[in-house]
Amino acid sequence: MVRRIARLPDWVPYELKRTAVAFSGTWYQLSRGERCVYTIAAVNAVVFGMWQIPRLLPFMTRSFLHNPSSGLSYTMLTSSFSHSELWHFAFNSIALVSFGIPVANAMGAEQFTAFYLSAGVLSSLASHLLAPLRPALILPSLGASGAVYGVLGATMMMFPNSHVALIFLPFIPISISHAFTALLAYDFAGAVLGWKTFGHIAHLSGGLYGVGYLKYGTDYWKSLVNKVISYRQSTK
Repeated sequence: MVRRIARLPDWVPYELKRTAVAFSGTWYQLSRGERCVYTIAAVNAVVFGMWQIPRLLPFMTRSFLHNPSSGLSYTMLTSSFSHSELWHFAFNSIALVSFGIPVANAMGAEQFTAFYLSAGVLSSLASHLLAPLRPALILPSLGASGAVYGVLGATMMMFPNSHVALIFLPFIPISISHAFTALLAYDFAGAVLGWKTFGHIAHLSGGLYGVGYLKYGTDYWKSLVNKVISYRQSTK
């Protein structure tokens, strides 16, 4: 990385090159799990910034907002990186970094990336498929909450004895198992009763996916990795 920075054209300011070298040194001191999670958070930040540019709103609405009636399927993925409001972006980013880094370090960057993306798509898909049961809830949606709930579920499975604290009650530790169960119960009630405050179906499906993946998916991932390794070795 340092060599690449050194080969930058002479018109690039020296101060900028020096800053880039310092940043690259700090970046590569992080674990691969940390770099993975921070990269996802950075993508979320870029997409959030794009939402703040009025000229881009038609493009963002079309490409980063999932509307079940639009006929577009790729937005189930892109909407998982999309936040148009600061509080939504900040809350999901804090949760992602807080819970995602331990999970990513335990899983490995590659598996965590696949897990996170699939959690986001599956939660969007569940919301897409189940929304017609309540036509009033067929609304455009966006946000990383479904994927973050998946990370929360994985955290509970991996670290069942850990504790969390609410932002407004930081001095009261709560078992992550109790906190996660309470969140799912709240979202189940919201999905059944038709509350429109949050994407309750996406939250619920993302959380259940996180639990299910840790119970069954990790073995499938190991099997898949072994098959890829065996195939590469056989083709040498």
